[in-house]
Amino acid sequence: MRVGHSFLRAIVPAAVLILGFVSSSPAARLEAPPDREFGREAQRRFLVEHMRIAASDRLIEQDDEIAAYLSAQFNTLVLFDTEDSVTLLKSEQRIAFEVGFARAHRLRILVGKATEPITQVTESRRSALSGVTAQTVRRSFAAAGTAQTSDDEIRDRLRLWDRYGHDVILGVFFLHDDAFIIRATVERQLHLYALAHETVPDWYVFGMLGEFGFDAPAEDVARYFDPNSFDHLLILMYPLNLGEVTGMRLDTVTSADPDEDMRRYVRRYVKHMGEKFIARLTKGQLAVPVIQSFAYHGESTGHVPRGADITIQAAVGNELVRAIAGQERNGAVAYFLWDGSRAGMFGLWQRPDWMAAAEDANHLSGGGGRIDRRAR
Repeated sequence: MRVGHSFLRAIVPAAVLILGFVSSSPAARLEAPPDREFGREAQRRFLVEHMRIAASDRLIEQDDEIAAYLSAQFNTLVLFDTEDSVTLLKSEQRIAFEVGFARAHRLRILVGKATEPITQVTESRRSALSGVTAQTVRRSFAAAGTAQTSDDEIRDRLRLWDRYGHDVILGVFFLHDDAFIIRATVERQLHLYALAHETVPDWYVFGMLGEFGFDAPAEDVARYFDPNSFDHLLILMYPLNLGEVTGMRLDTVTSADPDEDMRRYVRRYVKHMGEKFIARLTKGQLAVPVIQSFAYHGESTGHVPRGADITIQAAVGNELVRAIAGQERNGAVAYFLWDGSRAGMFGLWQRPDWMAAAEDANHLSGGGGRIDRRAR
């Protein structure tokens, strides 16, 4: 087993969540209600409530892929500050192009700016895997460097993105993985939050946590989790990849009822993470589930998601999140990943059954772009 993939962390070529190509399909667009009905803050929250995202390690520019992405009801673009290497920052020209690409297709953007260094999995964290040590390097949703990013660079890069994308950027996330595994302290997260709001006050800051927070002791929760350090929270959930970390190993081949096992995992995981973390969110903060739509080449069949697993994670997971107080109107879902072919992985693009499942789930949970007001 490979040890997890997270929403932002070391997919060593920088992960890029993309949507895009001109489409006349209204379902491919994410639009807030007009100003006369909602204030600016309510509009921005509405856009987050209806986000649909899928990650890739490259910009999705091929016509057939873009068409498939939009058809599956994905409506938000995540753009990372680095190119395919860990340290190469995108040029101003590239940023202008990517933002223009999103704007031309009426897409919203989250900026991924990994600021924390790559952290090796410690022995104590390995022990949480119940002896499974075939792979101890977790890949993540974005590339991370070898040193902490300076405040000056963070300010400069956020301003650069804002210069070109102020009208279409929803926010930024700094953590490249679960805060509990990269050991991003509350103090560091609060510093990044203040830095972002000082520099780009209209942007949301997204926090990130996952399976390694599931059984974290109280002292670690206090060390790595504080709702004051973010505006919204990305919740990583990779059942077939990191289920053992939570004490529940899944295998779709050996299971007598893999559908029910997946439902049980999602219910247990969201319930526990809801009680431990989501219930502590303050008014207006949203929890965005990030589900497993990836596997590694050479992975055992029992650890490769089926189409049904994608549907259950997305639809059941979102339903359970919405059952938590304060999350009732939250329909946001993110998928990891779209295509990881350059990193020894595969995702939605390589699996038509996964794609169909994602499209069905996005429709079921009220996703897509132009949201019917009656669904609110």
